Amino acid sequence: MSPARVSIVTAFLLFGACAHAQDPQAGASASAQQRGDVREVPDFDEVSVSHGIRAEVKVGPKSVRLEGPAELVSRIETDVHDGTLRTRVDKKLFSGFKGSSVRLYVSSPRVEGIHASGGSHVDADATRTDEFDVEASGGSIVNVRGVDARQVETEASGGSKVTLAGRATDFDVEASGGSIVRALDVKGVKTLDAEASGGSRVEVDASDRVSGEASGGSVLQLVSRPSQSDVRASGGSKVVYKD
Repeated sequence: MSPARVSIVTAFLLFGACAHAQDPQAGASASAQQRGDVREVPDFDEVSVSHGIRAEVKVGPKSVRLEGPAELVSRIETDVHDGTLRTRVDKKLFSGFKGSSVRLYVSSPRVEGIHASGGSHVDADATRTDEFDVEASGGSIVNVRGVDARQVETEASGGSKVTLAGRATDFDVEASGGSIVRALDVKGVKTLDAEASGGSRVEVDASDRVSGEASGGSVLQLVSRPSQSDVRASGGSKVVYKD
């Protein structure tokens, strides 16, 4: 074979190899294409986030926006049920879904409750209400600022973490499965009803009355001793006062 023909064949093979190597990259680029999607939904005053999605909830004019890889955003359904905005992923479309790559930006004139499941992460502002509800499960993280309610009800399970700040009069909390509820920055609490189990930790301060149960190596932490206290501690659990 002549030198000229060898050069042509070599160049052709190199070109083909390069083209083949670039094809997967092009496919990866397409699959990672980012998408912003505004969702039109009815009015709501609570937000429920699932499947590891990261959410930011603000007080303001109603808006719902999803951002992330186009292929993932297209799998997420949003609806409002009984006043709660929900994110859902059909079971048939759940394979390979990575919610941590998706961001949910929400604003509403009223924010009266936050729910997170499946390792979701929610940062939220609250509005004044008679009762504010927080629920976190499956290793989720919830941070809420500006709580202003007569009563706060909080439930954390499965290694979740809830952090609250604001004001309330009555506080009901249930923590299980190694979860943590930090609410020492909720001021004005007079009565606390707490249940902590499975190595969980609850931090709330109440001035008048504390009741409940701590079991399985759990900790209930308060700042000062209330006027009335009826907390049953078992299985290596304890009640701690910071004063």
